[in-house]
Amino acid sequence: MSAPHDAPSHDAYLHAKRRKIRKGTHSCWECKRRKMKCRFDPRIVSASCNGCRRRGSPCISQEFPEDHDYVLMDIGSSRSDGTPFDGRTRAVTPNETADPGILTPRPTNMEASRYRKSERLSQFLHRLLPSHKDTESICNATRQSSVLSHELLTTPYSILYQNGLQPPESLLTTPEPNMHPVLIARYMLQLAIFLQHLPPDLHKEIKGLSEPPRVIMERLADVAIHHVTTNEDLIGSIESLECIMLESLYQVNIGNLRRSWVAGRRAMSVAQLMGLHRSDNHIPYKTLDPQAKSKYNTQLMWLRIIILDRHLCLLLGLPQSCPDHNIPPETLLANDCPMGRLEHLHCIAMSRILDRNASKPTRRDLAATRAIDLDLQAAATSLPSKWWLVPKLDASTDLQAVFWDTRRLVVQICHFNLLNQLHLPYMLRPSSSPTDSKHEYSRLTCVNASREVLSRYSSLRSFNRIAYSCRTVDFLALMAAMALLLAHMDGHRDGADNLLANQYLGDRGMIEQVQEHMSEINRLNSDELSAQSADLLKALLAVDMEKGTGRVSVKEAGVGQDGMGQEDEEGEEGVVRVHIPYFGIIRIVRETPTTSGSDSQAQLRLSSLTHSSALTPSADNTPNALSFDVADTAANEFPAPSAHQQQCQNTLSDPGLFLTPSPLTQGGCPELAAGGEDWAFQGVDMAFFESIMRNVGGGV
Repeated sequence: MSAPHDAPSHDAYLHAKRRKIRKGTHSCWECKRRKMKCRFDPRIVSASCNGCRRRGSPCISQEFPEDHDYVLMDIGSSRSDGTPFDGRTRAVTPNETADPGILTPRPTNMEASRYRKSERLSQFLHRLLPSHKDTESICNATRQSSVLSHELLTTPYSILYQNGLQPPESLLTTPEPNMHPVLIARYMLQLAIFLQHLPPDLHKEIKGLSEPPRVIMERLADVAIHHVTTNEDLIGSIESLECIMLESLYQVNIGNLRRSWVAGRRAMSVAQLMGLHRSDNHIPYKTLDPQAKSKYNTQLMWLRIIILDRHLCLLLGLPQSCPDHNIPPETLLANDCPMGRLEHLHCIAMSRILDRNASKPTRRDLAATRAIDLDLQAAATSLPSKWWLVPKLDASTDLQAVFWDTRRLVVQICHFNLLNQLHLPYMLRPSSSPTDSKHEYSRLTCVNASREVLSRYSSLRSFNRIAYSCRTVDFLALMAAMALLLAHMDGHRDGADNLLANQYLGDRGMIEQVQEHMSEINRLNSDELSAQSADLLKALLAVDMEKGTGRVSVKEAGVGQDGMGQEDEEGEEGVVRVHIPYFGIIRIVRETPTTSGSDSQAQLRLSSLTHSSALTPSADNTPNALSFDVADTAANEFPAPSAHQQQCQNTLSDPGLFLTPSPLTQGGCPELAAGGEDWAFQGVDMAFFESIMRNVGGGV
C-alpha cells in the first residue's frame, strides 16, 4: 500500500515565501482555485466578490496569504487511492504523484483491483457527505416550502400524480459507505439539486451548519461529477445514466446551459449504448439496486434526455443530435396524462423547428412554418381551455399542488416560447407591397406569444424568487421581452397604421415589471444572469420610440455612412450595444430613413462588428470586418459576396440584411463551456439575433 499523502505542516505554511502577484491583480484565492473570473457587482457595496458572496465562503485577495485552515484541508488528496479530489482542492494527477523511477506493476487480478478501487471511492465519497445534523437542519427548514423534483426524470406524471413526490425528509436516509459509488453520487446530486431550490431567505435562517448551503451544494455536485458521472469505468448501469441526467439538470438549473448540453449529450450516448433509443429494445439493462428496478421507465428517460437536448439546442442555436420526428412511441403517448402528451408534441415540434433552422433559407420555409404552427394549435386544443389560464401560486396551499401548478405554468411558457421561436425569423420581415401581409401573421404571433410568456414569468417570479429554480424561464423571458420591444420599435414606422400602437404602454409596463423582478432576484441571490438581463432591458427601454420614423436598426457598430470606421461613442443617446462573445457587437437604434433611391422604404438592417479588442485597423482606419449579404430580395437563395465587394458596401444606406461574422480571438471570450458566472447569457443572445437575421430583407 502506498504511503499516505502528507499535508504541509502549519509552520511550513507560515514560513512559506509570499507569492508574488501581477500588478493590477484583484482576484481572490477561492476564484483562482476554481479557475473562474473574480467579479464584483458595482450595484452592491461588499468586500466579497460575487462568487464568494453567493457561496458564503471567505473572500481573501491574493495580496494576502491564503486562509490557513482552507489550505490545510486536503482530505481527498491521496496519491494512489483513486480519490484525489474532494471539491475543495485541485485534483492531484498521477504525473504529480508517481515516482518516475518506479514502474507500476500490472495487477494480476483486474476484478479484485477494480473492486478495491470502487470500495475506496465509496468510502471517500461517503466521508464528503454533509453530517446528519446538517442535512436534518436543512430538511426541517424546508419542510413547508419544497418537494423533491428529480423523480420527473425517471417516473411518468401519472404515477407521480397518484403517489405524490417525495418530501425532503427522504433525504435523511443516507447511503452506507459500502454501497456502490454510483449510488452515493446519485444521492449527492439529488441533495445538490434540492439545495438549488432552497429559498434565499433560508440561507441565513438555518443556524448551526458546518458550511453554508451553497458551499455544500457546489461541493457535492463537483465531487460527484468529477469522480462518477465523467468516469467511464462506472458507466453501464441504469443508475449511472440517471446520475448523468441529474448532472445535466443541475447544470441547467444553475444557468450553465452549455455544460448541461454537454452532459446531456453524454447521457444520450450512454442511453444509445444501452439501446434505450429503440422502441423495440429488449436488451436487459444493468441495475445496481434490484429492488428499485421497477421504478425506472426507460422510454420516459430517453424522452426526457431528448426534450432537454432539443430545448437547449433551440436556446443555444445548436443542431439536434437525434432528429427522429417519431419520438415518443405511440404507446407512451397513449398511457400519459394530457400535460405529458403536450410535452411529447412539443418535442416533435422542436425537432421540426431545428430542422428548418439548420437548413439554408428557401421559399419552402414559410410553408413549413405554417404547418408547424397548425400542429402547435392542435396540440394546444388537446387540453381544456381552462388549463391555459395562468395558475395562481399560493404558498398556503398544499406543496404538491403548488409544484404541479408551477409545472403547468412552465409548460405553458415553453409552448408560447415555441411559437416565438417558430415565427421569429419572419417577425421583422418588410412587406414587398402595401397589400402584402403574408408576414403580418408571424409578427402578431410573436407579439402575442411574447406577452403570454412575460405575464406568466411575472406570475412565477412574484411567488418564486429562487434564482436556480425554473432557470430556463429567465432566458425565455429575456428573449420574449427583446422580441416584444423590437416589434414595437419596428411597428412605430407605420405611424397611424401601427397595429401595436394601442398596446405599447401596456407592453412597456409589463417589460418594466419583468425588469424589476430580475433586479430583485439579483438582489436576493447575487445572480449574474438576472443582473445582466435587467441591465439589457433597461437599456432597450431607454430607446426613444418617438425619434425616427424608419424601421428599427440593429446594425454594425463603429461604421459610418461612408463605410469608414468611426468613433462609436459609448454614451450616445438612444443607442444600445450588446456585446456577444464569438459573435460581435450588436448596435440597436431607431433610425430615420434616407431619401435616396429605394431607402425611402426604410429596410431593416442587422449586422454585427468584431469585438473592439480583436479589431485590426487598416491604414485608413477601416476595421477589417468580413461581411456577407444573407438576404437578396430578387433571389431564392443567399449567395455570399466576396470580402472585397463587402468592403465597398454601405451598410447604412443599402437595403437588405448585412451580418458581419466576428472572428473573435479566444483571448477576448469566455471558454466555450464557461459557466454562468463568466458567461451569463451562454450564447442565447447570439441565437436570438441569428434567428431574427435569418430571413429579414430576403425574398423567401
